[in-house]
Amino acid sequence: MSDSPFDLESFRNWRGPGPWVRWGGGAVLMVVLILALMWFVVRIEVEADEILVLINKTGRTLPAELADTFGDQVVLYPALIDAIAAKTGKDAKNVREGYKGIRYDVLTEGRYFPNPYSYRAIKMNATLIKQDEVGVLVRRYGKPLPFPKTVATEPDERGPVTEILRPGRHNINRLAYDVQRFPAVQIPEGHVGVVTLLSGNDPETKNTYTVEPGEKGVQRQTLPPGLEYYNPYLQRIEIVDIRSHKYDMIGSDAIHFPSNDSFTISIDGTIEWAIRPDRVAEVTVAYGDEQEILDKVILPNARSIARIQGSKLYAREFISGKTRTAFQDRLLHELRDECWRHGIDIKAALVREIQPPAEIARLISQREQADQEIERYTNEMKEARAEAQLVEQRELQAQNKRLGDARREVVTVTKQAEERKVVSVTQARRELEVGKLELEAARKQASAIRSKGEAEAKVIVFQHQAEAQPLGRAVQAFGDGTAYAQQFYLQRLGPAIESILMNTDGPIMEVFRELQSYDTKPVSGGAE
Repeated sequence: MSDSPFDLESFRNWRGPGPWVRWGGGAVLMVVLILALMWFVVRIEVEADEILVLINKTGRTLPAELADTFGDQVVLYPALIDAIAAKTGKDAKNVREGYKGIRYDVLTEGRYFPNPYSYRAIKMNATLIKQDEVGVLVRRYGKPLPFPKTVATEPDERGPVTEILRPGRHNINRLAYDVQRFPAVQIPEGHVGVVTLLSGNDPETKNTYTVEPGEKGVQRQTLPPGLEYYNPYLQRIEIVDIRSHKYDMIGSDAIHFPSNDSFTISIDGTIEWAIRPDRVAEVTVAYGDEQEILDKVILPNARSIARIQGSKLYAREFISGKTRTAFQDRLLHELRDECWRHGIDIKAALVREIQPPAEIARLISQREQADQEIERYTNEMKEARAEAQLVEQRELQAQNKRLGDARREVVTVTKQAEERKVVSVTQARRELEVGKLELEAARKQASAIRSKGEAEAKVIVFQHQAEAQPLGRAVQAFGDGTAYAQQFYLQRLGPAIESILMNTDGPIMEVFRELQSYDTKPVSGGAE
C-alpha cells in the first residue's frame, strides 16, 4: 500500500453518495435558489417618502351585469368592491384578491415580496404639498358626473373631489387620482375674501345678490384675513379692500352747479369712504370694484346732493365761513345716509375750496370783510361787557368773601362763648357735686368719730365696772368702806414699816443711831 493520502483503489471502488443524500442536497440547493430569487428579484424596498401600488394581473373581470352601471373600471375602489360582493355573495377580501384591476389601497414604507406572477408592483413617490399650496384630487374612476355638477360629492363619482389636500405628505394612489396643485390665497390685513360657491344647491330665493350657506352663488359670509386653502373647482375667492379710501374732487372732477342767483359755483372737496364690512359681498356683486363704486354710487350722489343744497344758497353765502360749514354738514349728512343704504360708509366729506364767479368775488369779498369788521367790533364790545361783568363778579366775590369771613367770625365767637358757658356750667356742677360729696363725707366722718368715742367710753365704763366689781365685793365683805380703807391702808403700810425696820442702812436708822449716841455722851456742865 502506498503512503500517499490518495488511495487510487478506494477511489475506483467508490460509487458516489446515496440517493437520499442527493435528493436532500438538491432540496437545499432549490431552497437557496428560491430565497435568492425572492431576495434579489422579488423583494421591493419602499422608502420613507415612497408608496407601493399593486395591480392584480390574474383573476376575474368585472361582471357583465355591473358593466352597465359602473362601466369599464380598472380601479378596485371600495364602492365597486361592495357592489361586486353584494352581486356575487362573496366577501370584500375575496373580491379584492380575485378580480383584475388596480388596488385602491397603497402600501407605505417597508419591505414587500409580491408574487410577480399575480401582481404587478409600481413604486411611486408620496405626494408632498408645500406650505403655500393646496392639492385637489381628480378621481379617475367612478361614474361620470351628472349635469350640472362640477365636483364629485359622492364616493363613486368621477372628477374633482370636494376635499382638498393641505400642506404635508399624503399617500395618494396616483393610478386612481390625479393631483393638481394650486397656490393658496393670502388675504392681507384690511381685506376680506368674497366666496362664490360654484357647486351646490340651487338658491331658494331667486334674483338676490347673495345666497344662503351651501347654496350655489355668492356667499353672504366673507373670509377674514389670513392664508386660505380652497378648492378652485368648488369655490372662487375674490379679495376686496375694506379699508378707508380718499377721493379728491379737484380739477375736472370738481363739482359745478348754479347758485340761487344763477351764478356758477365750483367746489373742490375730498370724500373718505369704505365698504361696510357686513355688506361686502353684496356691494361687490352689485357694483364691482372700487372705481365702479365711485362711478356708480358715491360721485353721482355727491354731485346730486351738492347741486340740490347749493342751489338753495346765494353766491355771496358761499364765502362766509358759517355758510360753508353748514353746507358741508348738510352734504356729509345726506351723502352718508344715501350711501349707507347702498352698503357704503362715508366717513368724511370735506369742502376744501369754494370758488364763486370772478365778477362778484371782489364785491362779495369786500362785503364779507365789512361784515367781518362789524363782527370784530361786536365781539370787542362783547368782550368789554364780559370784562366789566367779570370785574363786577370779582368785586361781588370779594364782598361775599368778606361778608362770609365776618359771619364765620361771629359764628366762631358765638361758638367759643357757648363753649365757655358750657365749660363753666359743667365746672360749677362738678364743684357742687364735689361739695356735696365732701359734706356727705364729713357727716359720715363725724358720725364715725362719735361712734368711735361712744365705743371707747363704753369700753372705759366696762373696764371700770370690771375693776370696781371686786372692790365692791371686798367693801361689802368688811361691811362698809371705812373698814375696807383701814384694812387696805394697813396692808400697804405694814410691809413698808417692816422694810424700814429691817433696813439698817436707811435714813431712819441714822436717826435712831444719832439718838443712841446722845444717850451715851457725858454732859460737861454737871461736872463743874
